[in-house]
Amino acid sequence: MAKNIEKTKARDTIKAARIQRTAELTGLSVRQVRRVNECESENETVISVLMALQEGENKLIQEVKKLVPLT
Repeated sequence: MAKNIEKTKARDTIKAARIQRTAELTGLSVRQVRRVNECESENETVISVLMALQEGENKLIQEVKKLVPLT
């Protein structure tokens, strides 16, 4: 059971980096972007940037997988 608790408290570094980059691109604070990401606040620009970054990351991962098969 302790392992489950550790997993839920582990920091998601990819998510944190995406939030940091969104803050830089939008000129908002990391806290403001985090609040939008957690649905505590609304900002269409932040949502659009977060989604675009995630989509780009997913496309990049897919392309890398095509070039470097792991199996």
